[in-house]
Amino acid sequence: MISIIIPVYNNLFFTQQIIGLIQQTTKIDHEIIIIDNGSTEAGMQKYFDWLTKPPILNLFGYIKVIKNTENVGVAKAWNQGIAAAHGEYIAIINNDILIDNDCFERLIKYLDNGEADVISPAFTHLAMPENWHELALKQRFAPATLAPGAKGFFYIFKYEFLEKIKKPTHGRFIDEQFDMLWYEDTDLWARAWAAGLMLRSANNVLIHHFESKTIALIPDANKYKAENKQKFIKKHNITL
Repeated sequence: MISIIIPVYNNLFFTQQIIGLIQQTTKIDHEIIIIDNGSTEAGMQKYFDWLTKPPILNLFGYIKVIKNTENVGVAKAWNQGIAAAHGEYIAIINNDILIDNDCFERLIKYLDNGEADVISPAFTHLAMPENWHELALKQRFAPATLAPGAKGFFYIFKYEFLEKIKKPTHGRFIDEQFDMLWYEDTDLWARAWAAGLMLRSANNVLIHHFESKTIALIPDANKYKAENKQKFIKKHNITL
């Protein structure tokens, strides 16, 4: 089973869209864990209440919603989701994405084959190409190649990955000293590289990332970016 963790803050449309797409395109046993970071948008709470009650559960499979009373940020939300996960595989994704058929299954093969410890898809971003579905189909049949690196808006790993990397000082899995957003994923990649693990992106699995849909709703987002950059530099003693 794969546990699909999706932190959300408002943006009801994108949340509904990605949950629907997961159910339409994913054949592997899965659970969806939504971390609601204090959403205030009209309809969000009604949607979550509706989503987690029968008979919807029978239609969509297992869905859990963890509700925070305020926006605790990406790192804490990821930790909450991981702690609640039951799957052998864990996927952490944004809600503002589109996915292709069998996306999760095709990426998991790289983990099972030992070709990656963390795997991400290729992506288009910002304005969605009109021929995106055609592009996704074309990529599906392209020669399979892996590029170095993973993407914080969509990555999959086996739970055992968390046992191989150095534990963070702040937080159980993801370092929570990185407030709100930015650099929590960069820190995770740095810890993985230090442990000799492989971070890869697969060219033959394509998603679309609309990008920054949540960031646009966060006051002082650039302040968090600048502060977290300095925390990362201090922690890893490097220059960016």
